[in-house]
Formats: sequence, C-alpha cells, structure tokens
Amino acid sequence: MKKNVAAVGVVLLMGTVTVACPCAYAQSHEIYNSLGTEGLGIGYGYALTDAANVRVEVNGFSFPNNFTAGDLHYDAKLKVAHGALLGDYFPAPDAFPIRLTAGIFVGDDRIDGTATSQSGTYRINGATVSGAGQSITAQLKFPAVRPYLGIGFGHNPRVKGLSVAFDAGFAYGKPSVSLNVPPSIAAAAGASNVSAAEQSLQAKADHLKFYPILKAAVTYRF
Repeated sequence: MKKNVAAVGVVLLMGTVTVACPCAYAQSHEIYNSLGTEGLGIGYGYALTDAANVRVEVNGFSFPNNFTAGDLHYDAKLKVAHGALLGDYFPAPDAFPIRLTAGIFVGDDRIDGTATSQSGTYRINGATVSGAGQSITAQLKFPAVRPYLGIGFGHNPRVKGLSVAFDAGFAYGKPSVSLNVPPSIAAAAGASNVSAAEQSLQAKADHLKFYPILKAAVTYRF
C-alpha cells in the first residue's frame, strides 16, 4: 500500500469557498497557512493544469499525549515535524466541488514519554521494583517517509485571490518503539517482564499506524 500510494504522487479533485472569482487557468501560484492535526503549516502550490496542482508544505507542533502501555503510564509528548509533497486532482471541478489528494510525508514525527513512578516504584508486567531515582523512558517513532491519502475542498487552480481550504485524510506508517529501562531496574524486574513491557508498547504503537489529518487553510492564489 505504501509503495503504491507514494508512486501515485499527486492527484486532486475539488471546489472552494472563496472571496475571489473563478479565473482561467494560467499556471498560477498559491501560498497558504494551515492549522490542524499536523499543527501549524505553511505551503506553496503550483497549478499544472486547470484540474491539477502540486504542493509542498512544512508542518509542526508539540502536544501532550499521555498514554498507558501494559502496567506503565507515560507522561508523553507528540512531536510533529515533517514536510509534505502533495498532488491534487479535480475530476470535475465545474460539477463536483471536491478534490482528491495524494502524496508523501517526510520527517521526524514521534512520541517521547517518561514512565511515572508510584512512591518511587515501577510496576513492570506485574513485578513491582524500586526506581532508585532513575527513569524509564520510551519512544514511538513514525517512519521517516509515509504515504498520504485524503479528500478536501479548496486549492482550486481556477480560483485566484483569497480563499479557504479544508483537508481530511490519513498518513500511513506503523511506529517503531524503543524502551529504555536502566540496568538496575531491568535486573530487578527480570528480562522476561521487561520484554513483555516492550511488547505492550509495540501493541500500543500498532494502533497508531493510521495518523488522522484534519486541517483548514487560508490560501492566496496569484
């Protein structure tokens, strides 16, 4: 799936809510700002035809994202930092105001967390051990390159001036996990329990392979 979507590269179908009037296609340019589940973004678009765009974006933000995996609860942050190469296709821009978008995300999206201790102890797969003033940390890291599929309104090559755009879709990629347990804690808990804790973390990551994208943008085409 990932290879097929990435190979498709760029397609889109759309209509737009706008304060400008439709204009003839003339290889127009577009700049925009966006806000959504990717955080804040800036982008540039170029009209290939009157029914197709290619766009590049940069998006990023950091947000608390605490979670529990197995017996361990993590104080965590979701950190999004990626660029995107996107293609928009409008199959029937005069009749059906929706676009299709496909492309790839390239970046360093991840969740970093620190396990919380109860009265200085950790519970690891049923075993309670002393933290001895040390911390257990974890990271869920998304693939550096992920395919994206979505639909939306806006970014219409035929509409110049100021307008708005909306997107809904998902990026696909199962996060890899790393669990850092200090040697003294690992020895007290036992290798099998530490391994079980890592498996619980991976199970959590497996549910995050479809990252939802919802965002709105203010655009200007010239």
